[in-house]
Parts: sequence; structure tokens; C-alpha cells
Amino acid sequence: MNGRFFIGKMRKQIIFDYYNTLFNPKTGLLFYGVLEFLESLIEGKYTLNLITTEVKGRSAQIKSFGLNTYFSKILIVKQKNKSVFNKLIQNPATTLIIGDRFEEEINIGKSIGTRTLLVKPTKENPVKSINEYLNKRWKD
Repeated sequence: MNGRFFIGKMRKQIIFDYYNTLFNPKTGLLFYGVLEFLESLIEGKYTLNLITTEVKGRSAQIKSFGLNTYFSKILIVKQKNKSVFNKLIQNPATTLIIGDRFEEEINIGKSIGTRTLLVKPTKENPVKSINEYLNKRWKD
């Protein structure tokens, strides 16, 4: 199949990590362009989910940025593991997990059989990395 997905009418799903993927802890704000980017993904018919570890005030912070309007499901968990991700995944073949931690998001995604994208927020805005990946490697 030349590395492309042929999924018919099934929607592709993207599971985002929150901290250091959408939220920039250095500024206390979302990375530049996050809301517009999420809006474009919804319009592009992606199903979006968010996962993050439990930290005091995290739920309120997510709501204050208005992120709850973009995601079908938001999971705030004590620890990320395979069973937690399985609660979000509809079909591994049509799912992309995006995060900044190899152990917590990328390894888990690979073990489940999803596509994964490791972002490096210290090197570039994750929105740019994700957009490039979607446009080059995950087109219909």
C-alpha cells in the first residue's frame, strides 16, 4: 500500500498529548496556532482526543483555553498506559498518537499498533511538525 491508509468512510483519529505538545509550559500558554490548527483538523473530518496526566488545576486549565470544544474525549489520568489509550482508540490502523515523550506516548502507541509522531517542542513549534507530518505522510 506504499505506506498510505485506505480507510473508506472511516474517520481518522488523532490522540494528542497535552503538556509540551499543545501546551507550552515555558510560557504558560498554548503553542502558537494550536486553536486554529485544531479547528482545521475538525473541518478535515478527524476525530480528536486528548490525554494528559493528572496535575492540580489541569482540567480547569484545559477548559480555560477552550480545548474541550475541539476534543471528542479528554482523559486526565494518573499514569498513561496501554489500557488508558485503548479507551480512546477506535481502530489502531486509523489512529495517530502524538506526544513529546517516547516512553509515555510513542512506545504505547507502537505497542497498540497505531501510527505515532514524536514532537520536539524545544526544537520547533509542535503545530508545525504535526502539520508537516499530516500533509506528507497521512493524506487520504
